[in-house]
Amino acid sequence: MGFSEYVSFHLPTTPKWVLEFAAAFAVMALYLLVVMRLVRHADRVREGRFVAILAALALLFCTWWILDNATAYNGFADSRQLTQYAQELARDDYSSFLPRADAFASRLPGDMYLSNYPFQAGILLVFEGYFRLFGTHAVMLYQFTNALASVGSGLALVGMARLTGAPKRERLVAELLALTFVPPLVFCIFPYGNALGLALCLFAMLAWMKSQAIEGTRALPLILFGAILLFFGFVAKSTYVVMAIGFVLVLAIDSVRKSSWWRAPLMVALLVISSKAAGALPASYMEARLGVEFPDNQPKSMWIAMGLNTGDVFGESMPGWWSGFALESQIRNEGDVAAQAEEAKGAIGQAVTRFASDPAYAAWFFSKKLGTEWLDPTFQSLYIASIGIMTPEGAAGTNAPDGRYDAWDTSFIHGWVSRALFAVMDGMQTVIYAGATIGAVELFRQVGDKSKTLAYCLPCAFFMGFVVYVLWEAKGMYAMPFFFCLIPVAAQGLTKLAQHKRGHQPT
Repeated sequence: MGFSEYVSFHLPTTPKWVLEFAAAFAVMALYLLVVMRLVRHADRVREGRFVAILAALALLFCTWWILDNATAYNGFADSRQLTQYAQELARDDYSSFLPRADAFASRLPGDMYLSNYPFQAGILLVFEGYFRLFGTHAVMLYQFTNALASVGSGLALVGMARLTGAPKRERLVAELLALTFVPPLVFCIFPYGNALGLALCLFAMLAWMKSQAIEGTRALPLILFGAILLFFGFVAKSTYVVMAIGFVLVLAIDSVRKSSWWRAPLMVALLVISSKAAGALPASYMEARLGVEFPDNQPKSMWIAMGLNTGDVFGESMPGWWSGFALESQIRNEGDVAAQAEEAKGAIGQAVTRFASDPAYAAWFFSKKLGTEWLDPTFQSLYIASIGIMTPEGAAGTNAPDGRYDAWDTSFIHGWVSRALFAVMDGMQTVIYAGATIGAVELFRQVGDKSKTLAYCLPCAFFMGFVVYVLWEAKGMYAMPFFFCLIPVAAQGLTKLAQHKRGHQPT
C-alpha cells in the first residue's frame, strides 16, 4: 500500500515490503507481550494512572502531528468545500451560494453542494463558528478539537468496559488498545465531522448505558442528556445513526430483561428525533438564511447502488467504492427524487441479478470490496494526511508539489514516523481481529447471562456497521469507527488467551 486512496495488498515475499511485514510482526509480538504482562501483574497496576499516561501520550502525539502537518486545508473534496464555504460564510460572503440557478448543472458550487448534501449543513455551521471565533487559526483549533475527541472516544470505550463489569485485567487490556489505536489519532488533522461525531455519539451511548443501572424515572435526566449528545453527534456526522441503532437494540433488550420496558420505546423515539432534528434543523436554518429551498435529499438507495457496482472512478481494483453515479443521476434528473430512486433500483436490480447468476463474480466482488475496506490497517488515515495542503509558513516541511504534506517522505522525520505508524497499525489490526474472534466465542457462551447484556452493545454496533457497509458505498474511513467498537471484545479475547497461557484466573 502507498499513501493514496487506492488500496492494494502485498505478499511478505515482495522485496519492497519484507521490512514492513517484519515490523508489523514485531508490533504484534510486542502487543501480545504487553498484554500478557498486564494480565499477569494487573493487581500492581494503578488503573487511573495507567489511563492518564496513555491519554496524555496520545494527546502529545496528536499535538506534534497537528503542528507538523501545518494544515491550511485538506484536499479531500468534502472537507475542502466545507472549509472554503465556512470561511466565506464567516465573512458574510454568499457568492458561492447566490444567486441561485434553476438548472442543477448551472448552480454555484456552494448551492450545488448543499443541494446534493443538505445533511452537511450542520458541520458547515460548526466550521463557520470556528472561523468566526478563531479566524486564520480555525483549522488548527478544530484539529485540536479532533484530538480531544479522538482521545475522548477511547475513554468512552474504557467507560463502557467498566460498565459491563469487565474484570481489571480485561479493562487494562481494553485501555491499552483503545488509547493506542493509531488511526483515530492520525485522523485528528482531518477537518471533517468524523472524530467529533464519533466522540459525541459514544458518550451519548455511554450515558444511556449508565442510565440502565438507575431505577425508575430517576434515569430520565441521564437519558435526555444522552439524547442531546446524540443530536450534536449527528449534526457533526449523520451516519453514526447506524452505530446508535446497534446500541439501542441491545439497550432495549436489557430494558425488557430488567422489566423497565418503557425505556425501549423512549430510547427509540429519542434516537429518531435526534437523527431527524440533526438533519432538518441546520438545513432549515441555512434555507432561511439564504432565502432558498434545498431539494429533497438523494434517496439512500443511491449509495447502495454505488456499493453494489463497479464504479467509474476506482474500477475493478476497488469495486463498491465511490463513483459519480449518484451526482450524475441527480443532475440528469434535476433533483427529482423519484426518478433517482428508479435509476438506483435498476442499478441494484442489475447487480443482484449478476450476483445470483454468477456466484464466482459475487465472491470476487465482495471479497475485493470488503478486503479493501476492512483490511487496510490505516483506514485511509495516512492517505488523508497526505492530501493535506500546508500553510505557506509550514510548506518548508514538504518536498511535495503545491505545499502538499507528503507523509511518506523520509527526508523529514515525519516520513519515518509514518512508516513506523503503518507498521504499528498493521500489527495492531491483526491483534484486534484475532482477539475479537476469541472474545466473540466467549460472548456467545454468555448469551443467557442477563447480567452481561450490556457487553453486547459494542459488538452489535460493529455488526450493524459491517452489514450496512456490505451494501453501502465503501470507504476505509467509514469502517474505522465500527472496527473501533471491537476493542472491548478483543480485550476479552486477548485476556482469555493470556490467562490460558499463564494459567491465571480473572479477578
